[in-house]
Amino acid sequence: MNLRQKSQLPPVEADAYLIWPRAGNTGDFLIADACERFLLDRGIQVWRSDGSFEEAANANDTQYLGAALSPFRGMLMFSGGGNIGIYPDNGIMRAAVLGQAGPRHRCLVFSQSVLRPEQALIDPRVTVWCRDRVSFAIMKQAGARVELVPDMALYMDEKIDKHPGGNKGTFFIKRTPRGDTETIQHNIDFDCPSEDLTFRNPLGRIVDTLKQYDTVISDRLHGALISLMMRKKTVLLPVGYHKNRAFYDTWLYSIAGATFVETQAELQPRMVALETPTCDFKALFCRSADPALDRFLMGR
Repeated sequence: MNLRQKSQLPPVEADAYLIWPRAGNTGDFLIADACERFLLDRGIQVWRSDGSFEEAANANDTQYLGAALSPFRGMLMFSGGGNIGIYPDNGIMRAAVLGQAGPRHRCLVFSQSVLRPEQALIDPRVTVWCRDRVSFAIMKQAGARVELVPDMALYMDEKIDKHPGGNKGTFFIKRTPRGDTETIQHNIDFDCPSEDLTFRNPLGRIVDTLKQYDTVISDRLHGALISLMMRKKTVLLPVGYHKNRAFYDTWLYSIAGATFVETQAELQPRMVALETPTCDFKALFCRSADPALDRFLMGR
């Protein structure tokens, strides 16, 4: 039972509220953990929503949202992911919360991919971290305050067990078709075990499954990022919009353990050229995230 169901309000003494959708996959939960950890490590006392804000937004309960935000003097943070202009429920949630926020509430939307802008985020109170250059350009052109910052999950690099190599060849993390914006037919023949591993499985099971394999192919971005943080050779595939390609081109193109493949002809030679990744992915994230957060905190 969350605070709204108990007719209670969140703690007003927090520096920030972290609002995050509950309906996501393993990657979304990993992102929410990373957002919370990043803020706490930076000395920001964050209250991670227990579902009250999200439930109130979905129910159009403006009375609860207004009562929760009226006495609060801190910052509003929205978890990262790949859902701006893609998943309407997340846009509705952000718009509902921002609609009840006051002029003093400065808001940060953590690293996102963007298909199209949300009008609620074109607001001087709001800063949006975009996790690839294409998304950055979309939001900037729309008039949003933007920063270019990698996916939040990379902040969890030191928390992911390392298992370079493996004796079972290749595993394919394959997105289950659901008629969504992201699923496409790749028209590539993958002769290896496959499963939509990061859709609902806990992180521990994902790591236990992948640790046996030398190479991971994935059309789920967080499947690929978990693989890289395990130090697996990793092949990214495209989805129905720019997300995976743009993220690779922005952050991963120079990493010897990662590649991006669109055709059957590219697959084998690029897999053969892969090396065990040695990148410190938390450091890669912090090089952009730390100064971006400093600018946000200083109101710049």
